[in-house]
Amino acid sequence: MSDLLNIGRAALKVNARALEVVGANVANAENPDYVRKTLNVGDTAGYSAISPLYKNQTGLGGVEVNSMSRSSDQFLEAATRQTGASRVSGEVLVQWLNQGEIALSNNDFDIGAKLTQLFGTAEELSAVPFEPALRSQFIGDVEASVQRFNQTSLNLTSTITLINGAASQEAEELNDALNQLAAVNQKLRPMQTGTGQHATLLDSRDAALAVITEKLDVQINFGNNGTADITRNGTSLLTFNAVSPVAYVVNAGRSFDIEIGGTVQTAPSNGTLGGLHRAQSKLVNVSSDLDSLAVQFADEINGWQANGRTDAGAAGAAIVAHSGTAASLSATGLSADALALASPAGVANGNILAFVDLRTATGTEQGYEKLAIGQAQSLLTARSESKAATAFDRATREARDNISVVDLDRETADLIRLQQSYEAAARIIQVARETMQSVLAIF
Repeated sequence: MSDLLNIGRAALKVNARALEVVGANVANAENPDYVRKTLNVGDTAGYSAISPLYKNQTGLGGVEVNSMSRSSDQFLEAATRQTGASRVSGEVLVQWLNQGEIALSNNDFDIGAKLTQLFGTAEELSAVPFEPALRSQFIGDVEASVQRFNQTSLNLTSTITLINGAASQEAEELNDALNQLAAVNQKLRPMQTGTGQHATLLDSRDAALAVITEKLDVQINFGNNGTADITRNGTSLLTFNAVSPVAYVVNAGRSFDIEIGGTVQTAPSNGTLGGLHRAQSKLVNVSSDLDSLAVQFADEINGWQANGRTDAGAAGAAIVAHSGTAASLSATGLSADALALASPAGVANGNILAFVDLRTATGTEQGYEKLAIGQAQSLLTARSESKAATAFDRATREARDNISVVDLDRETADLIRLQQSYEAAARIIQVARETMQSVLAIF
């Protein structure tokens, strides 16, 4: 009778624990960092001499919980971390390249539109070179073009600065995740494997690893009891509970670098920091090309002005000035009367007719168009890459989730099964009790 009671009692305990696990699964069904848990149950066996006339025999005592396991596949988890890093890198790249395109277009008041208007005014002025209103409009269009260069340069600089701020924030969050993983490592090492606490810590470890890999391309090395060390190109970021923080540094080229232990690392190639670095590098190049266009614009228009003659017969003075950048471009404040519209031979509209010669395939107008098209193509390419990375990541996560994510239908079926098992265990105890009472009633 005692064996029967022990069997029933053990079954009740195991079923109660299993119900707790199912309840935890259901409660965390919407938790993205939670991995489905299951109990591993085995027989309990006692070894003893049941009778002095026989050898030692095995007596069954019901069931017991051997361990708790996580429904996780390490290869799918690694693949998901990789595809997740590529996905966020692509999303960040698209986000900031789109901001760069907005900065370049200057809310649809771009440099190209103003240059086109300037050439249109020049054509009108060539027909009536002494018209004061058209002269003033020509000067106004030059000044407006200068302002567009200034504003576009400011827009790009602001966008690049915002990327620096975002990268700095990402580096801080990366260091926070490294510290969290260090704390988890410290708790994991002495923890007994197969326990609920160990499984929960592994969930925390994987959550921290997901954050880290979505920030920066790193290598993960798993150690004893599920601990994880992090390295990047041979440089340690985390060894057990010792963290080497990632430092964010703005370099002379207006883009950023990352340092570990005071050593500058290679440029990030994946994760949010990789996407930010790629976007910033492209926008820095766009800004540099814009500076070159601004210098070209100044040289072209000043060269044209110098080749002509004013109404007084003097050589034309500079209309714009600069110190090598689009931000430094400025109008000299030349009056409309000082425009050198005449040719050196004295033809009143001779030089303004030559203004159209600046409208070439290598001129500023076409140069800006090529710059805008190049930026648009970069954004289109980034969107295609991001779309492909998102699709790949979705497929990988679905494969992982088929194993790891809580399925409420499955948990409901388990609840029904465990309820029936619980009732069966209770019935065993009831039968043992009734049998014992019946035996005692004989005497």
